Amino acid sequence: MIKMPHPGLRVRIAATIACIVVAAVAILTLTVHFLVVQNRINQQRDAADANLVAAMGIYRSTGLRAFDSQLNDPQVPAGLRNALTTDGSHGTNVSGRGTRDLWAAGRVGDDLISIHTTFQAVDASVAAVDRALLFAGIGTAVAATIGGALTANSLSRRLRLAARTARDIAATAGSPRVAGQPETAERTLRAAVGAGEDEVGDLADAVDAMAARLAARLRAEQRFTADVAHDLRTPLTGLVTAATLLDDSRPAQMVRNRVDALTELVEELLEVARLDSGVETAQLAYAQIPQIVHRAVQRGVAKGEFTADAVVVCSDDSAVAVLTDPRRLERVLSNLIRNALQHGQPPVRIEATGDRIVVTDQGRGFSPEFLATGPQRFQRSSASRGQQRGTGGHGLGLIIALGQTAVLGGRLHFDNAPEGGARVTIDLPGAPPGRALQPDPSAAGIGE
Repeated sequence: MIKMPHPGLRVRIAATIACIVVAAVAILTLTVHFLVVQNRINQQRDAADANLVAAMGIYRSTGLRAFDSQLNDPQVPAGLRNALTTDGSHGTNVSGRGTRDLWAAGRVGDDLISIHTTFQAVDASVAAVDRALLFAGIGTAVAATIGGALTANSLSRRLRLAARTARDIAATAGSPRVAGQPETAERTLRAAVGAGEDEVGDLADAVDAMAARLAARLRAEQRFTADVAHDLRTPLTGLVTAATLLDDSRPAQMVRNRVDALTELVEELLEVARLDSGVETAQLAYAQIPQIVHRAVQRGVAKGEFTADAVVVCSDDSAVAVLTDPRRLERVLSNLIRNALQHGQPPVRIEATGDRIVVTDQGRGFSPEFLATGPQRFQRSSASRGQQRGTGGHGLGLIIALGQTAVLGGRLHFDNAPEGGARVTIDLPGAPPGRALQPDPSAAGIGE
């Protein structure tokens, strides 16, 4: 069954106005029609009654019948006959629908004088009035519909602008900023809908106030993250130094492991703070994506982060060069691979073609909640994927990957592969055609 799209607000407003106007015009036309018909009937009654009174006078004085009157006609309606009981009384009776029968009768002594005529209730004059009302009604309905459509279109346009602006603000409000990117707080619904003092303006002001409060709260949380990371760095430096002076016993090794984990957390917090502040800038160079992917995997294996058989790379070695920051892209890939191995199942498959990289694990995939909200700070991907086993990390790996991809001008997309497993796609801006490949730096990745 095909589901029809719901009509927009402007269509519904215009249709409502058109229906109301058509109903009002129809009621008015019928009312005027009945009034004109009734007025014609009254005119015929008055004319017949006047002729009857004249005929009664002539008959009383001369005994002659005038105006085609009849004397004691048995076809006079019984109701009219019974109503005329006294000398000089007279009245009229109208019956029928299209063609009306008009009887006018009066009592002169013991005799009943009557005049019978027929007439069309809707004659040429009434039909002319009906046509004029019909044309005027159609014109009024068309004009009202056009006016309603224009008014509804103006209202709908303002609401669409407000909705589009609200979606844009919502899409970028929680994203890391890139150096030189404008603050989202500068974009307001009031500016989108205009300065009109109406319900749409009131709604825009209310949403702007809510967005301002949420933005202020978000900035406060970002400042708190940065302040905590900086304040922890000084005592952590002393703790690292002290841990190096311990012996090689198992308790000392456990202390050093915890210190290393705390050091990694502080470094991740500092990196998130830098991404939030928008100070990160990409060092762009032309490079081939497959080469960056292979280098990132080799570096992870060399550092002992994962084994060589835990990652499978499928690449197109004939891919063209793209303009990117190789070291920053390696950092993104490293985070995605570690996250996939911690919260999914090996082997992790990496497909590198052109300006796109797809990382897929063999786990249970992302949960609907994760796909709806995206990565959140200090929420581990294991919880997002519905797995119960304990895993390492602090829930910042995907946040950092998201922010670093934004610095590169790319986009990170999370979904589940059709055959199963979580899938993360990196889309990078492509390089202009015809540019020669430039050597890229091969130094260690950022934040490592």
